[in-house]
Amino acid sequence: MDKSLKKLAVLYADVSGSTRLYEQYGDAVARADMAQCIDLLQDVAKGLSGETLKTIGDEIMVAFAEPVKAALAATEMQAALRRAGEEGRFKMGILHIKIGWHFGAVVWRDDDLLGEAPTTAQQVIKLAKADEILTSRQAVDALPGPLFPDLHAIDRVQAEAWNGELEIFKMPWERTGEETQISSRPRISSTISEVTLVLDYAGQSLRINARNSSCVIGRGKQATLQVNGRLTSRQHAEISLRNGRFVLRDESTNGSYIIAEDGSRKHLRREEDVLQGRGRIGFGAWPDEDADGAVHFNCGNP
Repeated sequence: MDKSLKKLAVLYADVSGSTRLYEQYGDAVARADMAQCIDLLQDVAKGLSGETLKTIGDEIMVAFAEPVKAALAATEMQAALRRAGEEGRFKMGILHIKIGWHFGAVVWRDDDLLGEAPTTAQQVIKLAKADEILTSRQAVDALPGPLFPDLHAIDRVQAEAWNGELEIFKMPWERTGEETQISSRPRISSTISEVTLVLDYAGQSLRINARNSSCVIGRGKQATLQVNGRLTSRQHAEISLRNGRFVLRDESTNGSYIIAEDGSRKHLRREEDVLQGRGRIGFGAWPDEDADGAVHFNCGNP
């Protein structure tokens, strides 16, 4: 890495639940799978001109001169690890990682990288959950917007590296069907811009449309719509407008439960589905089983 650079993108990737995996599978199996996982992450980073600065057990620290390559590496790390797990390359099954990264000022002390970038990247990854990529406002501002159209803010916290707030963004990476890992969503047409989804919960009404194209649902303070079901997670699900369709993606342990107006039912767990017409969504249980976790939805025109 060129030590004359004053700003770098610093990325941390951490295997989720590693302590439990060691307890469940034993040291030998877990250590072998962890080493293979770290090797895979390093290979992805190297392929995008990233330099691994440190590996600490189940965590990797990588630096990139170009923020866009850090963003691409983050999405490819998640996708490559998912493919490896589905191909049966790990004895422990599909492993899950969380990623946090930031673009900012750095200072070298011998071979140690210090400064705003590593400090903030560490702060960001502590907020991430399994299968998530989180980043900062500074990193987002350094990216070409058309390449990453689905980035959205989810929280604001007190920054550890400066006096002020740190705005946290989520970077979606999973897609279904023939879509690429990074969305190639087209510009919203006049027809698409007219569609609206209305969510009703506890006297609140939230509209999702071309001007407000996504929302996070959960118990946590960062949620756009706070739902207080007994089994609702802090960040339970996300609903976004994609190509004129409203997509619900479940990100929880207990799942999301959809009952359409015609009575048909779907249970999503770490999956996504398109909302159509009217109905109810239970965040953590079926709507009839936990009214406090149930939200009414209505897809249509404003």
